Amino acid sequence: MKTLITRFACFLAVAGAVTVFASSTASAQSLRGGEIRFPAIASGDEMTSQNDLWVMDVYFKPMRLIPVELTDPKTGQRKLEYVWYIVYRGFNHKLDQKGNVNAPVNDLDPAVAPQQFIPEFTLVATDNGRNEIFPDQVIPEALAAINKREKANYKSAVSVVGPIPEATVPGSPDDVAIEGVAMWRGIDPEADRYTVFMTGFSNSIRKVDGPDGSPIIQTKTIMQKYIRRGDRFDQREREILLDGDTQWIYR
Repeated sequence: MKTLITRFACFLAVAGAVTVFASSTASAQSLRGGEIRFPAIASGDEMTSQNDLWVMDVYFKPMRLIPVELTDPKTGQRKLEYVWYIVYRGFNHKLDQKGNVNAPVNDLDPAVAPQQFIPEFTLVATDNGRNEIFPDQVIPEALAAINKREKANYKSAVSVVGPIPEATVPGSPDDVAIEGVAMWRGIDPEADRYTVFMTGFSNSIRKVDGPDGSPIIQTKTIMQKYIRRGDRFDQREREILLDGDTQWIYR
């Protein structure tokens, strides 16, 4: 166990279709160490087809690993595991264009006021014929260790749920940041390629025809691919590298 911890060092794929909220000032939008900013993007079609459209500016750090002693819920025994995680911040900023006053109404889901931020992160391992899907989890022991390491107060996928903040102008002193963390355990360390799908950062939807002609509703989703050249005996987060650009897709 000591060897595993000592060897730990400090740095997620099927592609889709293509909390408490902490108040923040304008300075909170500055990039924190290692963060990547993925700006809100909305096409003209999206703007005119959905009057209540919102898309967040998202800041997230590279995928990281942390060794944590976790309790097995079945046996009650504790063992050292690597928890994979991504910390993120989201800002609801005003979009540049206004929607169409005659835009169709979404009659598929009941209206929710105020709208809720409900994130969902899915990691998929796909190399060598794999198709292993890992939803994000609430892992209290890991959450405490992550916040200690990051010197922050990121919320889990459950505690971060809450109303979408009012849209503001970027840089406004009224900006409110949503700060959360996605966590995974049990990731196969022999896999080399991963994709993370992140939903909840926009309410944009579209209807497409399924294989049998039935309508399918797709959600606007952030997709980021990762590549890792390593093995189970020497797991290092610096080996997890971005594989291509971050993208907005529908899936």
